[in-house]
Amino acid sequence: MTTRPLFISTFCCIDHPLDEALASLAGRTSHVEILADGPHDLLADPTPCSEYPLTYSVHAPSSEINIASVNERMRSAALSLLGDVLASCNRIGAGHLVVHPGYSAYEQMKERSVDSLLRSLDDLADLQEEFGVRVCVENMGAWECCHFRTPAFIPELSERGLGMTLDCGHARLNGNLDAFLVAGGFCHVHLHDNGGTNDDHNACGSGTIDFSTLISRLPQDATLVVETRELAAADASISCLSAILNGD
Repeated sequence: MTTRPLFISTFCCIDHPLDEALASLAGRTSHVEILADGPHDLLADPTPCSEYPLTYSVHAPSSEINIASVNERMRSAALSLLGDVLASCNRIGAGHLVVHPGYSAYEQMKERSVDSLLRSLDDLADLQEEFGVRVCVENMGAWECCHFRTPAFIPELSERGLGMTLDCGHARLNGNLDAFLVAGGFCHVHLHDNGGTNDDHNACGSGTIDFSTLISRLPQDATLVVETRELAAADASISCLSAILNGD
C-alpha cells in the first residue's frame, strides 16, 4: 500500500455546494483541497469543514483578485482578502494556501505588474509568518498575460521563504515540466493531465504526461493534489496514481 496520501481538490465538485462536495470526497480520500471560490467560498461559510474527518489545504480565490494589479487599491484589497482566507485556513487546520501569481491585462503594463507582484510576495511572506500557514505560489499555464510560467521565477519565492505549488498540467502546456522538476523548490503539487494544447484538467494517465516518471521525481514530502474538472476524472486519477505509488 502507498504511504503517500493523495488529496482531491473540490474543483471537481465546483457545481455543488461545499457541504455536498465534501460529502462526496470524504468517501474517496482523507485529504481535500478546498477551492475557496464561487460556491466553495470559505469566507461565506466554513462550517461544513468541521463535519467530516478530513485534513485540508486551501486554494485561494482567483476569479476576482489579482495580486499583480498595477492599481494599488486593487492589489491591497487582494492581499487583505488573502489575509482573511489565511485566517480561515487556521480555523479549519489547513497547512497550505495555494495562491495564483496574478496577471498583466496589458503587455505595455507588464513591467509595472511584475513590480506589483513582487510587493505582494513581500506581503504574503509577512502573512505567512503571521498566520503560520504555508503560502504556496502556483506556476501558471500558457496564457501570455500570466506571471510565473517558467522556473526562472522560483528564486523570488525562495528568497522570501514562500512555498511553491507545481502545477504539472500548466508546466506541460509551457513545455517546461522537466525544467521545473530539475529546479525543484516546490512543496505542493497539482496533478492532472492534458493533450499539450489546452488546460483540460483531465484524468491523470489520459493525456501526454508520463506520471510514472513524474511521481518518481517529486519530493517525498510534497503534498499531492488531484485537480480535475470532473469527479469521474478524479476517481480515475486516484486509481492511476495509486497504482504507480504502489508499484503495480
